[in-house]
Amino acid sequence: MHPVHQRLIAYLSLAALLLLAPIAGAQKKEELPHPKTLSELQKAMQDVVNKASLPGAGVALVSSGELLWCGGLGKADLASGRDITCDTEFRVGSISKSFVALALLKLQEDGKINLEARLQDVAPEVPVKNPWESTNPVRIVNLLEHTAGFDDMQASEVYNFKDPYDFPLLDVFKRFTEPQDVRWPPSTRMSYSNPGFGIAGYLIEKVSGKPFDQYIRETILRPLAMSNADFPFTDANKPLLATPYDGNPPHALARYPYIYLRPAGDLKASPGELAKLVQFLLRRGKAGDAQIVKPESIVRMETVESTLAAKNGLRLGYGLANYTEVVGGVVTHGHDGGIDGFISTYRYMPEQNWGYVVLLNSTQSYQALLDLNALAIDFLSKDFPKTKQPAVATPAAELEKFAGFYAPRAPRSQLFAFMDGLTGGLRVRVVNGQLTHSTLFGKPEALIPVGKNLFRGEKDPEATTIFVTGGDGQMVFSSQESEGFSYGEHTSILWTYARLALFFLCLVLMATSVLFAVVWILRKLFGGMKDVQHLAVRAIPLLAALSFSALALCFTKLSWDTGKFTLWNGGFFVLSLLFPLLSLIGLLLALRVPKNEINGATRIHSLLVALACCVVTVFVASWHFIGLRIWTP
Repeated sequence: MHPVHQRLIAYLSLAALLLLAPIAGAQKKEELPHPKTLSELQKAMQDVVNKASLPGAGVALVSSGELLWCGGLGKADLASGRDITCDTEFRVGSISKSFVALALLKLQEDGKINLEARLQDVAPEVPVKNPWESTNPVRIVNLLEHTAGFDDMQASEVYNFKDPYDFPLLDVFKRFTEPQDVRWPPSTRMSYSNPGFGIAGYLIEKVSGKPFDQYIRETILRPLAMSNADFPFTDANKPLLATPYDGNPPHALARYPYIYLRPAGDLKASPGELAKLVQFLLRRGKAGDAQIVKPESIVRMETVESTLAAKNGLRLGYGLANYTEVVGGVVTHGHDGGIDGFISTYRYMPEQNWGYVVLLNSTQSYQALLDLNALAIDFLSKDFPKTKQPAVATPAAELEKFAGFYAPRAPRSQLFAFMDGLTGGLRVRVVNGQLTHSTLFGKPEALIPVGKNLFRGEKDPEATTIFVTGGDGQMVFSSQESEGFSYGEHTSILWTYARLALFFLCLVLMATSVLFAVVWILRKLFGGMKDVQHLAVRAIPLLAALSFSALALCFTKLSWDTGKFTLWNGGFFVLSLLFPLLSLIGLLLALRVPKNEINGATRIHSLLVALACCVVTVFVASWHFIGLRIWTP
């Protein structure tokens, strides 16, 4: 379900504390081995699990369409010593979305729904605000490709601590309406949104006349012989569930919390059961001798159609809850998942008839999941050629039209979009006759032309990036990334650097107030400032600076995905109001104090600090943080 992406939280925490702690240099990553036999692969995977201090992993490998191996590495429960096996059940998070898409494709085959239909025609009761409805309506396909322009979940929309497990989906959308406020014209860019798949699950219920999980169980899960897999907690899957863990050393999370958006991420399944999904997709919709879904529906599931990039020729990207990924020079299809104490993935390669499943009962190390992915892909693809799209000779003058700075314009979560506004974006430059891209301060990496406006990385087998002209005539950069930087618009890099420099200059000025305070507070304590007037001119800007530091600290500690009140959440709310108030008072005091009643240097410094606080307040206001409350009343 990805309620809070691990890498995003680490990034935000680091940025908020940037001036408070030194940044350690990046460590050189050890190269993974290249297993040639199944036993070598199992050992390499076990080494990854051990090195990351994970309780365990469930793994299934499919080769030539058949199950090669299915089993476990480590423990499903550390306290009891229960091993992970092929049948151990995991909460597989957003892998649930693939089953929702399959169910809607099946309903479309039966003539009960059209994925190109307008959402408001099929379900007008779902609250959606779309300023572009007349020209760019939200269609059902937009829900499945994350191209509706929806925000991700509101803070209190993630976990359900007070309502019944089967709280009606429509009531969820009516209670939490902000994510359905469309942020840009639909069918232009991809931005991951769990609420969109909540609505997709609701459409299954409305069209089929059954709860979405019942329809998926009867139509997809049981015909695929996934006998224990299910969305609700049942007598069949409860005893088989792995215990969720986090931390190093791992500590058990003593709960399997309910979630409101069940279709988006509440499936429970085992490695063996998801291997049957992989085989089903490789066999183009067949389970045994039964054709459950038509082959063309599986092809459509793997195909991106609704983005601006796809309409202009980029093949890779997020299809119908099935997205492409390039690892080790190989393009695979599938989906990842994450929910409290569990992260997971399944991938498959139709052209080579192989695939795999990796399920972890810990959220401690996303890197471990990436390493296990890389090992599986390297092993399963070892006997196949790794071809690359040939480069197309392109004059440097032609490449120059793509050069410039591209600001991110498709944030997954508006709550965290401010970080991209400060430091995000890509620089595209022509270096020695070759087009390159980099972050603001990163090392340029080559973009190799392989077609009109299409480019790939040096190790990529085919185009992963495209440059197109947007609806407003502006150049747009789009890549196949399902998360992260997938869409950017050409803008001025000077303003980006200037804004970043202004922000950090203000932080430095605010920090000097703390340093000066050490001096004048000590002088005050020892009687050295008896005749000094207007101490408030010094003290108020100092308090404003300290309140911002506390605000940043609270931000790194927010329990934004629980919907519960905490001291950190409450502190953030209070400080987000206190900081601008102190900033304004400090500026007024520094401006109004008589010049002959205060030291000139002190007055100027206090004025600069107060002004810096006011500028930072403008930043904070633009991020919609002032008065932000992220708990349920």
